[in-house]
Amino acid sequence: MKRAALVGGALCLGLAVGLVSVRPSREEQAALRCEALIANGDTPGCVALLDPLVNDPGKWTPAPELAALLVRERSAQGRSDEAAALARAAGRSHPDDPTLFRLELDARSALERTALAQRHLQRGDARAALRALGAELPPGTDLARSLWFDTLGIAHAMNDDLAAARATYQLWQSEGGRPEEVRARFALAKSISGLRDPEVDTLTALRNALRDAAALGDAKLEEAVGIRVIFTLVNAGRADEAVATYDTLHEHLPLAGIRRDELLRAQQGRELARDPSAARAGRLQFRLAADAPDGTLWITRGGDAAPDADYQALPIARGAPVSVERAAAIAPQRWVLRARDGRVAASGTASVRSGAAREIEIRPAPARDAAPAPPASLARAPGNGHRRVAVVLLDCGDWAITQYLRARGDLPVFDALVRSGYRAVLESDPPLTAAALEALVWPDRRTGASIAGTFYRFGVELAGLESVGSNPFEALSWVLPETQSLFAAVGAGERSAANLLLAHGGIRAGRHGEVTGPHGATRALALGRARRPLDAGERARFPDLARASDAIDVHYVETIAAEFDATDQVLREGEVDLIAVRIEPLDILTHAHFAEAVRDGQDDGAGLLFDVYRYADARIGALHAFLDADDVLIVMSDHGIRTAMEHDRPALFVATGGGVPSGRATGHPALRGVSRVLADLLGVSTKWPDTGVASWASGAVASR
Repeated sequence: MKRAALVGGALCLGLAVGLVSVRPSREEQAALRCEALIANGDTPGCVALLDPLVNDPGKWTPAPELAALLVRERSAQGRSDEAAALARAAGRSHPDDPTLFRLELDARSALERTALAQRHLQRGDARAALRALGAELPPGTDLARSLWFDTLGIAHAMNDDLAAARATYQLWQSEGGRPEEVRARFALAKSISGLRDPEVDTLTALRNALRDAAALGDAKLEEAVGIRVIFTLVNAGRADEAVATYDTLHEHLPLAGIRRDELLRAQQGRELARDPSAARAGRLQFRLAADAPDGTLWITRGGDAAPDADYQALPIARGAPVSVERAAAIAPQRWVLRARDGRVAASGTASVRSGAAREIEIRPAPARDAAPAPPASLARAPGNGHRRVAVVLLDCGDWAITQYLRARGDLPVFDALVRSGYRAVLESDPPLTAAALEALVWPDRRTGASIAGTFYRFGVELAGLESVGSNPFEALSWVLPETQSLFAAVGAGERSAANLLLAHGGIRAGRHGEVTGPHGATRALALGRARRPLDAGERARFPDLARASDAIDVHYVETIAAEFDATDQVLREGEVDLIAVRIEPLDILTHAHFAEAVRDGQDDGAGLLFDVYRYADARIGALHAFLDADDVLIVMSDHGIRTAMEHDRPALFVATGGGVPSGRATGHPALRGVSRVLADLLGVSTKWPDTGVASWASGAVASR
């Protein structure tokens, strides 16, 4: 009896569980009734029944068809926030439903779309930004609508589509945008993206925009345009006008990021270039403070020394000052004091004044928050018989800054690469990122445009459209042998190449995040986050980065972290033979902080820009750990930095790994020759120019 009771109880419990499991929930019952109401032509009745049940879309969302119905109805009633919330929740529940995806995009407010698009633009993906923004103006406040229009215009400009950019700003004006603001924003978009307008030159457009912004009384807009005007004048070699413009605008605008002394340095540089005889000698006399240790003073050499020259070593002691004579130059002298035990005791910067003597007192440096970096080991795992090549392009990586930090012992990885590997001081002419990357990716492309070249290049742009997919003018390639890109050449055979060079705006470097090869096939890389906060270990190791408070600085530091993370991932997976990554934010941070990095005085290596270099050095060391004895690591830059507003021609190039000798290229080989080096290292035969960057590269393949 007891057993029977237990069996009966279990049966009842099972039936109860079964009843619970098959009984529809209240929401599901409502969904079933909804479908019946729709079938009978009573769609409003369905909406009235179902709408209250999805007040919290995070708990339950109906099937895709009913969710889409509710999203449309809420939007029609002006309940855009509720429509967007439901669309997002339904999209998460049914990620493969194309109708819900489209509705989610349509339901997003102008502000949401703009924020999403700007994240894509930060990664240089203008096409993704355009998709996020959508073709139609979403609902929102006037401010949100203005942001949407401006972001759409910038995205078109970064996509090199002048006609679409112009049409966007014209539509904005026709939709109620203030004409002065629209004109000013259009000029800014063209300037930021590097988009050329045949109807008006950049400087004229910016000056007109400056007047429009002033007429509006919009101080932020006026400042943004004013900064672009000053930068454009400096880059055009019109430093006198840049100084005059700064003086006028600085009376009522902060002009953040621009310093008058940097403008004067640019002006001095132009004067020295016009009249080298004006570079009269000056004298620097260094003496130790009473509490500074005796040791060795390391100081940069004269202006005729190579950018990668080692510092001059001079013994120094208390009561025995050291004097050096140097010619006045736009670049300051940098110095490092090492105590007799080898530790860095102090360091700083001193500008030579023509015909004058300066006395510099060296004081002992305060203790740094972080311990000195340990020596770097370039040991690698045994080779597997297969060579990979990793290229890290530090945008605006500068020899003078790296040499200063090397002299301090702050770049152990780069120092080890230089000492054991092969280096060159590349000539980047003109010293512009767009020109350098185009030379790297399209090494045989000639300046000037033929009719055939114009049509072919137009075809390349068409090929980038998903609806086209191939170049309709490919037949013209036989008269344009320069049209094969680095990545296409490497990926045409058994090899594969990953492009992380971040092409955007006027920078033509192929598709960012694309792998080409083997045999010409292409696929997209999953790149993960566009930004990543520094972790606790990084913040402790790089205190100047941890202390960064400016939102823009933090943004770009976090972007650098994410770019190195993506490179780590690709190298760890080991599926590509060539990876080329550009650390783009270094350029922006260099321009923003260069003035403080060259300011006269004892800096002791402190400063955000110096810590960015230290961070990059550590991350390059981590990348090196993924390589074996057959692989080659190349660290290079696209140009250096001359003033806070001007690039410099000398660029970095250091290679190490399998088959790479120790040494230095003679002279200043053109950056264009790097592509030939990469192809030779991977055994890819080309007729690309050999500028003398690394003549051993082809032999390195044969020797393996």
